[in-house]
Amino acid sequence: MPKAKPTQVIVHRIELQEKERELIEAVTATQTMKNLGYTAAAVGAVAVGYLGYKTLHEHYTGDEPSFYNMLSPEGRDKVREEAKENGHARTLWKLFTTPTLKGWSPF
Repeated sequence: MPKAKPTQVIVHRIELQEKERELIEAVTATQTMKNLGYTAAAVGAVAVGYLGYKTLHEHYTGDEPSFYNMLSPEGRDKVREEAKENGHARTLWKLFTTPTLKGWSPF
């Protein structure tokens, strides 16, 4: 059986007083600050992790890890030599995990 089309539209509204609006604004501001705090904590954790990796890498290899090492002529030569020895897929993986191509691995 087909459904009949509506003959009227009923609008329901919730109207707030000034005090209720102030309370909602306070809750909204609190929630915004909480979300910003979580974001700041996540960014801080990533930064600390990166600095720890960088420090350990420099300690074990003597080179500061940087993706910009690939842009120098010596860095490009290292990448070519590594690709000839170990293949392109392994070299690409090594570039992402060990930017200086020193061969350091914690495993």
